[in-house]
Amino acid sequence: MSASAFKTLYTQMIQNGGDYNALPKDLLKKDLQVFVKETKPYFLVSDSFFYVPAYFTQAAITEYQSKFPQVNVLDLENKVIVITKWSLELRRVNSTEVFTSYAGVECRLIVHSFKPQLKESLHPTRHPTNLYRDDEFKTTIQAFRHGQVVAAAASKKVEMAPITGGKGQVSQGILANSCGQWQFKEGNTKVVSLGGGKKASQGAASAVKSKGGKKVTKKVAKASGKAAAAVDSLMSGAQKTKSGKKSTGKKSTTSKPPATPDAGKRTGSTSNMTVAQYRAYLQQVKKLKKK
Repeated sequence: MSASAFKTLYTQMIQNGGDYNALPKDLLKKDLQVFVKETKPYFLVSDSFFYVPAYFTQAAITEYQSKFPQVNVLDLENKVIVITKWSLELRRVNSTEVFTSYAGVECRLIVHSFKPQLKESLHPTRHPTNLYRDDEFKTTIQAFRHGQVVAAAASKKVEMAPITGGKGQVSQGILANSCGQWQFKEGNTKVVSLGGGKKASQGAASAVKSKGGKKVTKKVAKASGKAAAAVDSLMSGAQKTKSGKKSTGKKSTTSKPPATPDAGKRTGSTSNMTVAQYRAYLQQVKKLKKK
């Protein structure tokens, strides 16, 4: 038997097909002393090996608030509580959205009555992990699912294609029904939300993110505009003085254009030099060095 109380209870619950009354009576009478790992957005409790979510009934919350009004339920994080009345039930869920589930099924711990141990402090010696990420427990769920699929397939009459001779169809031997779906009885206990839900926090975060995004966009656009202006200024040859005024230089008073080498053949700047001119220049330099 596993040293983890949660793993033992949940494994037997799965192996019994989700029948809570089939669990050993001695286990059902025991109190669960657990460590509260966190209270929001999920109320997670741990047995020092694994953690699972706890779901509270309205009667449990009402009883707690009447007996311990000085301590809010959400303030029990990192505290020890004793669950004096509890039950287990299976639920079909979407495992892509519920991280405390596997293969579309979740075993829920329903709390009907509990009390805090405010004077008792517990220091876990290990970091608890998600029970639904344990390989042995996942194998237990897989075996439960396989057993249900085999039982559903056995109850269906399917005509098989002839082994030798005759003509068969592609659809023969194929079960075109919902035998692959879960067939266990789901629990329907109503539970309450303790507040501090995940959706509200996500909405607030997205609002802040979008608001901040606008500011960043404006700053980036402004910076990119300045950079573009600086590049344009550099390409046009404009120079600025310290006072911020452009220095355009002295304008020519004559209407005659300045003389340029090979006038009429080139339209570019006189400072530009072609490859042929550069080679001719290098040859002249070599001749001068030889002299």
